[in-house]
Amino acid sequence: MKGTPLLFALGFFAAMGCSGINKFVASRHTNGKPEVVLYLKGKGEAAVKVMEKVYYPNGKLDYVGRFENGVEQGEWNYYYENGTPKYTEHWDKGLEDGVQIEYAPDGQVYLEKYFEKGKLVRTVDRSREP
Repeated sequence: MKGTPLLFALGFFAAMGCSGINKFVASRHTNGKPEVVLYLKGKGEAAVKVMEKVYYPNGKLDYVGRFENGVEQGEWNYYYENGTPKYTEHWDKGLEDGVQIEYAPDGQVYLEKYFEKGKLVRTVDRSREP
């Protein structure tokens, strides 16, 4: 699903001749609310995705993440349908790098995963702490 909206978006912006960062609703839920929103930089076929936001049918944010040179970069944040953080992960040049924190539905941290250049190096299970 992620590739098809991007190809459509690239074709749309090629036809429009837009430059800069452009917001494009790539798909909608059956209720008409946006599902996938892409942010593209550049013109036509040279446009590249710099950010993606995905929404639940109720309009709340499911996740948001950035891209650099076509791959995941920086902090990505995911949420439960009620808006509570679900997990946060960090990317460097398309590889998980740094800490990924997972939250329980009540907002408490229950798991930490530590990555180095895409490899999981350590996991801390906070759910087992007193």
